[in-house]
Amino acid sequence: MNRHINNKDVQLDKIPLQSKKAIELLLRLAMSLARFCLVHWKEIAVTFYGSFMMGLWIFVAYNKITGFDQNMEGMLRQPFPRPFAMFLAYAIPGSELTAALLIGYHRTRLFGLGLSALLMMAFTVYVGLAILHVWSDKLPCNCGLIIQIGWKKHFVFNVFLLLISSWAFVLQWWILKSKLHIDKQNNIDRYKITNSIPLMRNRKRETLHRLKCKHKHTKE
Repeated sequence: MNRHINNKDVQLDKIPLQSKKAIELLLRLAMSLARFCLVHWKEIAVTFYGSFMMGLWIFVAYNKITGFDQNMEGMLRQPFPRPFAMFLAYAIPGSELTAALLIGYHRTRLFGLGLSALLMMAFTVYVGLAILHVWSDKLPCNCGLIIQIGWKKHFVFNVFLLLISSWAFVLQWWILKSKLHIDKQNNIDRYKITNSIPLMRNRKRETLHRLKCKHKHTKE
């Protein structure tokens, strides 16, 4: 007896095949993503760390600017001469915003990450001196964070940020160095290809000869 085949049976038969294709597609996408991450891991790391530092600087600078009176009061209680403390009250938020802006633009990202590393180094040294009781234990922490933490926890946090900004700076320098090497090699290859073609080499010689003649004519 022949069985009547309806549309539901046909759809049920197609489900395993569609599932296999879906799994194969997902595996290909996963492999492509893994391959992309392995090739461009430096760019991905710089983007991640740079975005983190940029967001941190904007957040900290915003808190200092919106609470400027409190920030100025806390800065005046630091172990610095009054004129220098007043200067730092303006210079530190400005430097943090400058670092954030430099990181946000790809052509100045290296300078932004370098400035971030220098700022974190200065902050880490200052907190380290506070832990060693070089400063008074009652000094306020003008870090710009909403949650106030102790000096030791602040030191660990600063060391962590210093490592992040320094590593991101090294990776960005590595990326730019690799790009310069590739561009230099491409220029060398173009020069070799140009000189290997007689027609292009003759045109190049004719262009140089015309420029020399034009230069002599201008002198006369």
